[in-house]
Amino acid sequence: MKQKLFLDTGIEKITAKCKIEEKKTKTIKTTHYIVTKEEHKSVKRKEGDYIVMQFVYEALHTKKNLLTKEVERILKIFLKKYPKSKKILVIGLGNKEVDGDALGIYTTDKLIATNHYTDFLTIPKIALFNPSVTDKTGINSFKLITMVVEDIKPDLILMIDALATQKEEYLNCAIEINDTGIIPGSALNAAKEINKKTFGIPVLSIGVPCTLEQNKKFYTSVFIHEVLNESSTIIADAINNIFIKST
Repeated sequence: MKQKLFLDTGIEKITAKCKIEEKKTKTIKTTHYIVTKEEHKSVKRKEGDYIVMQFVYEALHTKKNLLTKEVERILKIFLKKYPKSKKILVIGLGNKEVDGDALGIYTTDKLIATNHYTDFLTIPKIALFNPSVTDKTGINSFKLITMVVEDIKPDLILMIDALATQKEEYLNCAIEINDTGIIPGSALNAAKEINKKTFGIPVLSIGVPCTLEQNKKFYTSVFIHEVLNESSTIIADAINNIFIKST
């Protein structure tokens, strides 16, 4: 199974306590949900914060700067929740050879790595890693990530992955950011979740619903390459703006 968009829980299952804020313009609707220990079973989602940004498909082309600024704003909400991080490990999950699973790698390809610079102390340390998928490496993604985390010792892990949705209206038209963790290679029984408890540091996840799940089959739209290019640019620009260009 792929990671699911939070809204696939069904709006009717989300209690008033879960939805704490909604910001809406002509182009974007951003909703902040908090799932507590008492509510996580009823909404079938992990305890934590979820912020979902919804928009019309055309905005990927016509309002890219606006979408980028909103992703920046959302990320800053999460960064305020945790201590300011000086070393960030960005992990692009997925398989670039499979369109519906390529978002993570598309995004890291557009990010600026700075972890190898040792002379500029004012520049945040950004390390990038693409573990690929077990079918291509023969090694569980969790194990690869564990080795990198132990070596890099980041203050924050930022994971980027494609999501699945069961609702066509969200396909390609949403970006979700949460701090609840993610399971790389979740279709495998041996897959382990990466979250704050795993390594003792905050884990943020960014996802875009790139596939539509119906009757246990996954479909992508004919615009998938546009979606990958535009969505990855928006996410990468937001991250670069926060950690690199703003310093």
